[in-house]
Amino acid sequence: MLNEQNKHSWCVNAEHAMSANNNGTTKICCMIKNEEIMALGENTIQENFQKIEFVKIREDLQNGIRHKDCRWCWQEEENGRKSKRLRDNEKYIGHLEAGGEPFQGLAKFELNLGNTCNLRCRTCAPHSSSQWMKEYFDLYEAKNYDNDYKKYSIQMKRYHQTYDDESPFWDDLVNNLSTVKQFDFYGGEPFMSKKMWAVLEMAVDQGYAKDIELHYATNGTQWPKDKVEIFKHFRHLNLNFSIDGVGEHFEFMRYPATWSEAQENMEYAREFKKTHHNMQLSWCSTLSTLNIYNLPDLLDEFYKTYANDFGIYLNLVHGPIHYNISKLPKSVREAVVARLEKIPKEYENIWWHYLPGIINFINSGEYEEDVWRRFKITTLRHDDYRNQNFAKTFPEFAKIIGTDNE
Repeated sequence: MLNEQNKHSWCVNAEHAMSANNNGTTKICCMIKNEEIMALGENTIQENFQKIEFVKIREDLQNGIRHKDCRWCWQEEENGRKSKRLRDNEKYIGHLEAGGEPFQGLAKFELNLGNTCNLRCRTCAPHSSSQWMKEYFDLYEAKNYDNDYKKYSIQMKRYHQTYDDESPFWDDLVNNLSTVKQFDFYGGEPFMSKKMWAVLEMAVDQGYAKDIELHYATNGTQWPKDKVEIFKHFRHLNLNFSIDGVGEHFEFMRYPATWSEAQENMEYAREFKKTHHNMQLSWCSTLSTLNIYNLPDLLDEFYKTYANDFGIYLNLVHGPIHYNISKLPKSVREAVVARLEKIPKEYENIWWHYLPGIINFINSGEYEEDVWRRFKITTLRHDDYRNQNFAKTFPEFAKIIGTDNE
């Protein structure tokens, strides 16, 4: 447990959480970097949870040793940003101080439910979105598969097999519901998973739902009207809309979604919340090289239209590395930081506590010419494929980074 000797390293996620990737392989949490050698469906949930690599990480963090695989959290903390470790520890301590029962075993289960999705978000890839597969094949993989898309598709099956309807994982999950206190559902697009809804029904039928918190990250294009009433049975629902820009910026980042569709679904959620008081709404805005310069525009819209009913969390892209905002060239970095520092002070309650950590993160990195070249080439390549235009969508930033005339 957390104490004075290990408070700089102990993590509730190491002790009581597990994260399952889109292909079923597992990690302690989404922020960790470790070898993935076991998978759900092939090995049981408990075999994954107790694998020797996880035990070693737990022991190190309990003993005050900052394990190397947790470096993304250490990097954020060293730059003054509240890491996932710190946020989740605070929440757990609050739970205990409010009289909640200590977690036992696997209590927090993050599930990236395969790659079934209806969008091709710019910072995503085929392992997380089935809609990405043909584009990725055409641009990067065709030669490796003798221009045979069917061969490529067969190879990519591993990114949904764990979560297919007939997978043994689902029965195993139902058998582990007794200790689970929190589900984090990601995708693909989690609302498109039929078996996920079936598990929620089982949690209700078996009496576990009242003790379980649900967290979803949805791309904003789905509002399953015929399913959402089930949420009232759960202890709490945290519904995050993934909003990386507004208007045409949103449509560029989360192609081929439309901003009007996302707005409509957020209104459905806002109305739903009025009669379901166990519900929290928020934006999760993922900051990458593509959209960091236009963060003030996103915050303007949030503050003007959504701040009364929604929270906001600003997430950072760590990989792919060419979208990592710590890899900007010096001149671009200075332009981005100067713009961020002009964000209105009246946004303090929803934004300014993030600012120092984000700026420090930007300034902490080292420019790499090859990485920067990859960002520009990748952006233009997908512009051509999709008939989009980064320079027209983000003209001011494009001029700064030199893609306005390429």
